[in-house]
Amino acid sequence: MPVACAIVARMRRALCCAVLALVSACPKSSPTPVMASQPAGVGCPAAKDVYVASYVQPAEGEQGYTGWVLPLHDAKVESLEGVPAFATIDPSSATAAGVPAPPRTVWLLPPNAPMCQATVGDFYAAAIDAPTPNVAYGALLSGCPAPSSPDDGMAIALISEQPPSECKAIPPRPVAARLGDIDAQGQWSRPTKETPMPEAFAKIVPARTCTAPDCETLWSVAEVEVGGAPVAWAGAVNWLEIPPGAAPTTQCEWKLDTFSGFFVAGADGAPVQVTDGQDHPLVLTAVLADREGPKVLLATGIGEYTSYDLAGGTATVGRHLVWLLEHPEAYGAIDRLGPDCGI
Repeated sequence: MPVACAIVARMRRALCCAVLALVSACPKSSPTPVMASQPAGVGCPAAKDVYVASYVQPAEGEQGYTGWVLPLHDAKVESLEGVPAFATIDPSSATAAGVPAPPRTVWLLPPNAPMCQATVGDFYAAAIDAPTPNVAYGALLSGCPAPSSPDDGMAIALISEQPPSECKAIPPRPVAARLGDIDAQGQWSRPTKETPMPEAFAKIVPARTCTAPDCETLWSVAEVEVGGAPVAWAGAVNWLEIPPGAAPTTQCEWKLDTFSGFFVAGADGAPVQVTDGQDHPLVLTAVLADREGPKVLLATGIGEYTSYDLAGGTATVGRHLVWLLEHPEAYGAIDRLGPDCGI
């Protein structure tokens, strides 16, 4: 697997794990990020200074770059003929391609690992072989250890002159689900247990008549709390229509309606959906908080992320980056909760 493809694969794994965590399907990791011991430090930076880094490596038996990278730019091209899968480039070539200058001081906050200061190195260019050929650009990072798991191949990158040791990333915690089960043959069965949706979230779900056995309502809701109060939610609700006498082998043909997204607590505490800064579907990844409370919400997707400043019950785009374009199928239905029909 070329390094460029490995970038996509790593991002897809991280994104899928974030989505599936809402339905309790990912391997469980420590829910509380481990913070490095710092003698002194500062709180969270503003959203414009919250980036996403990715860990890449070639497939076994192949040669290529291994390490953390900081995506910075993407450019569509007519063709990838003659373009290396992955190569370092000089600053003048990067500038000519429209790549912005990288930040000087980068602190990586990987999942399930201590904060680490990374050293910013050379620019790179990675060819992305997709229906829309494109080249992803960024900067190499060194000085931080490899993740212990492939599912941890994405890290929050904080830009701060001083160590932001007072800043912690709080991931969404699953709080409600009604899902059903998938057996060894990949066939879905109706739910036999459920955890009710939080009252605040249930109030914003569109009204829909759905009565078993002709229809099943499925849901998965996760929540971020800071100081004992909910500040963000990620949720999906599905209405799955089941034809009378339908065979299990037809499950992926059943009609499915969905409601999903991520939300922040408005001025009155009620969930408000966040829709800005999303060229493709994004998933709530974490809320960054310090002693002053919640500061930044980070949402990520395949080759894309947005960081939002949180204030006054609103989420304002501080940084939005599409750093590579994938095949359209990669941006498929990430909010499907019933039969396993692929993402």
